[in-house]
Amino acid sequence: MPGPRRHKDDTKTFTELTFGEQARSINAHIVQLQQSIRAHLKRAESEGRDAGRVRDKCTNQLRRLLDRVSKPV
Repeated sequence: MPGPRRHKDDTKTFTELTFGEQARSINAHIVQLQQSIRAHLKRAESEGRDAGRVRDKCTNQLRRLLDRVSKPV
């Protein structure tokens, strides 16, 4: 069963993309995630939250992600 469509006008699911298209999509997601985390850390600082703790939480989430994807498929 194919996955959900990525955008309204897309005609392919992620699994239907070529290897190169998948790689570009993953890279774009990683760049967006990096920008989102930076913005989140800035917001944490501006709201007087413990930015170190917020950074640690994000880092731990990323470590869990990497642990999951490093396991054989």
